[in-house]
Amino acid sequence: MTDYRPIACDLHDVLEIACLHRARLQVELTDGRTFVARARTTLSTPGKEEFLLLDADDGEQRIRLDHLLAVTTLGADGLPGPRTLLGPGKTEQGL
Repeated sequence: MTDYRPIACDLHDVLEIACLHRARLQVELTDGRTFVARARTTLSTPGKEEFLLLDADDGEQRIRLDHLLAVTTLGADGLPGPRTLLGPGKTEQGL
């Protein structure tokens, strides 16, 4: 049995839209790491875990959705856009 904790459907939709637009995201993880990558797709495993696949400078990143703290959309000019909190203690959601 897995310890995966699904994220809310509306937050999953935010990630799907980012993938649809191949958006550049600043990704913040629950362990404190951050990086910038381009959203590619989401996937589910037979064990019902969900992942976000990203194209980063150092190759493909596969992040389990419950390890995401927040994502911020980056514009073509590199400036940050909306920040969406996905993880524990979320208090804001920018859409």
